[in-house]
Amino acid sequence: MANLKTLDEHREYLYQTVKLQLFFLRNWLREHPDETLSAVLRNRIDIYRKTSINKDLLNPAEAKFECPEWLELEHRLESVYEQYKDDAPAFEDAAFAVCKNTIDERVEKDYNDKSRTAGYQCGSLRYNEHEDGLKHETISFHIANALQPESFFADPQYLPQCFLELMRQTAEKYGSTRLYTGTWLNSLPRWLELFPQEWQDNLSLENTDVQWHYGFWGQFITARGTFNYKYGEIMRQTGKMPFYPKTSSCSFETLKKHLKEKYNVSD
Repeated sequence: MANLKTLDEHREYLYQTVKLQLFFLRNWLREHPDETLSAVLRNRIDIYRKTSINKDLLNPAEAKFECPEWLELEHRLESVYEQYKDDAPAFEDAAFAVCKNTIDERVEKDYNDKSRTAGYQCGSLRYNEHEDGLKHETISFHIANALQPESFFADPQYLPQCFLELMRQTAEKYGSTRLYTGTWLNSLPRWLELFPQEWQDNLSLENTDVQWHYGFWGQFITARGTFNYKYGEIMRQTGKMPFYPKTSSCSFETLKKHLKEKYNVSD
């Protein structure tokens, strides 16, 4: 059985993720010269929520990008970029030094934050709640590993049962008959095995317009919640993420049939 990560491991996860995002920031700006450093910091990477400037939980309701502390950090990173934009290692080292103290101030609060899977109604799956009393034929869902430090792939029947419960609840509440999501997992063969051919047929093209959320950056987190060095190294070697999000959808009917046949589960 996997061990829970330690506080030191969590600190290292934050350090390595921020360093990788700084690597990404420099590459992105060189490839997109019309975009500002501020725009990348606010929209494409999530350094903000890994700092003590984020007074909220892991997923803040609102990012306070206009607060003085954040504006100062942005200004300092702008100066570092202008000085070292042609020297990748020097930029990453100097930029991380700008961020390190505020990350250190956040570490313990981040480590003890239990909100990661708050509101997940179906194990490792969460659907969007609707209070309008209307029928919602297609239900959107989100994914998180509620079994940390174990992988949610460890028990082959776990995710199928999560999906069956999601379909049961949303059919009862909203009359839903289809489900939909966009995630990097839709590029992962092991995830795609959970779905029928209809899901495969409906897969979109890869979305390479990187955003700050876990639909992109979740792949750099292991099942234990530590930094995924393997995927981080792929990004450093190629300049690309190992997986990019795709969207897809399928009917409850075809998914239930597939799960029952492949995983011998019943609702």
